[in-house]
Amino acid sequence: MSREMARSVKLLATLPLNILLNAILIIPFAIMIYLAFLKWSPAMGIDWWEAAFVGVANFVRALGDARFVNALTNTVIYTVSTVSIEFLLGLLLAYLMLGEFTGKKAVLSLIIYPLMLPPVIVASVFYLMFQPYGPVNNVFLRAVLGDDALRITWFLNPRLAFTALIIADIWQWTPFIFLILYSALSAVPRRLVEAAQVLGASSFTIFWRIRLPLIKPLIIVAVVLRALEAFKMFDYAYLMTGGGPGVSTETISLYIYRVSVLYTDISYAAAMSLVVLVMLALVIRLFIWYFFERVR
Repeated sequence: MSREMARSVKLLATLPLNILLNAILIIPFAIMIYLAFLKWSPAMGIDWWEAAFVGVANFVRALGDARFVNALTNTVIYTVSTVSIEFLLGLLLAYLMLGEFTGKKAVLSLIIYPLMLPPVIVASVFYLMFQPYGPVNNVFLRAVLGDDALRITWFLNPRLAFTALIIADIWQWTPFIFLILYSALSAVPRRLVEAAQVLGASSFTIFWRIRLPLIKPLIIVAVVLRALEAFKMFDYAYLMTGGGPGVSTETISLYIYRVSVLYTDISYAAAMSLVVLVMLALVIRLFIWYFFERVR
């Protein structure tokens, strides 16, 4: 078979997949970009291709929208807080689980169990837990604060409501960081650790000088993947607080959902989505440059 014929066969074999990917990903994304430059809503009673072209008006509106800025700020704070705590807890658990002990497999199963639950279920459970007469107040805090704990209304206080969201996220997603870091630490060559022990290095020195530098690439991968997922958080805010009180816990995903579905302002929602996409792409590009390309 000639090289040209082999190439033709290869193209024909992958054609159905390419058509599917174009139909599912590229075409809708192109339509979203086009809609961002229009003024269109289903409530207008016209088709989207008949809507008026308004240029960058939607983008200017987004940058001047105080609620959009507030939702974006909440999301950034939420992402930084959850990913930082999850990384520290995941690293600590991974280090502790390196040793051998009785019941290790059972403990590993318990640690990764939260990952098996849908976020909707986790949000519903934590919503009930943080009620004034729920387990958090009635069991955990009551032992410390007494009956005063029953007066704590988590979802009526902006800071407490935000804290409840963070706790729910940490409980479910710390195992994700743990699994990656535990696998990375377990793969560190044993001979390097043994050589350091022979030279008299302490456990902390071995961890800080040998194990941690060797798993740096996987640490970056874990943090980036978790940060991208945390930035899209919708379930917890929607089910636990509804973005309240007020808009104090409203995330960018929740706000875009409301603009597009509840307010039916599709063009404005598309413009906000593109703004967020560009911002994320720039941050990730700078992150990759700093940790991977700068040192070359």
